[in-house]
Amino acid sequence: MNTKKVLVYRDYGCGDLNNLEKRLREHFSPLDIAVDFTDSASIIKDNALNDNVVLLVMPGGAATPYIQKLKTLGSNKIRDYVANGGNYLGVCAGAYYACTKVEFETDIKPMSITRTQDLLNLVDASAVGTLHKELNIRPYMTNAASSAAVRLRWLNDDEFCYAHYHGGPKFLPTNDKFEVLATYADVADCPPAIIAKNYGQGRVVLSGVHFEDKGQDLAKAVHAMRIDFKHASKVATELTAHEQSRQNLFYKIMSEFSR
Repeated sequence: MNTKKVLVYRDYGCGDLNNLEKRLREHFSPLDIAVDFTDSASIIKDNALNDNVVLLVMPGGAATPYIQKLKTLGSNKIRDYVANGGNYLGVCAGAYYACTKVEFETDIKPMSITRTQDLLNLVDASAVGTLHKELNIRPYMTNAASSAAVRLRWLNDDEFCYAHYHGGPKFLPTNDKFEVLATYADVADCPPAIIAKNYGQGRVVLSGVHFEDKGQDLAKAVHAMRIDFKHASKVATELTAHEQSRQNLFYKIMSEFSR
């Protein structure tokens, strides 16, 4: 019997996947769906994205290394998988990668990235980040000093949910429309934070926030890394206080793939 599974991309450029793996296992194990990892070589050479894969998750990290490793053939394999009925979840870097345009820290010359080539093009949108000015935090850094606890509004039921923000985009439409699932509730004009689109027979959901991160997990990481930032602790405390809403957000996102 072929076991249904969720595949998480794990290769050069990925960030820490521990929290994402934990949350996915908590959700999918009771459904008898395994959670496993894949990489660029497996996608390109080994037909990793076969009919047993119910969801491909492209996690946070850095989108440029994804492009460098997957190249044209890997991107084509992902597009074919989704078009033929697969599901794609892009978180932060995985969301940038899935759009048709990336605009990253364009106001900071040494960090600025503007890209329209070699992206997945699953959703016709510009992924614009970071939101450091809007959220009054530092420009992107790999540690918690540039993160925030953000409040989102899930449009279908108007529930407010909290999630961890760390370098992700807002989404702006280009030539086509997409579904806005949630907005950044406390950012001017409430731009899209989580979006979705059908691609062929498949489903794509892109998130600018790390909805997999619990406040308790972030608090442990802050302590272990000796990050002496009051801001980092404040983010962890705020997320912990709103843990139920984060769980609700996680469930809402997963429900998008059971349509």
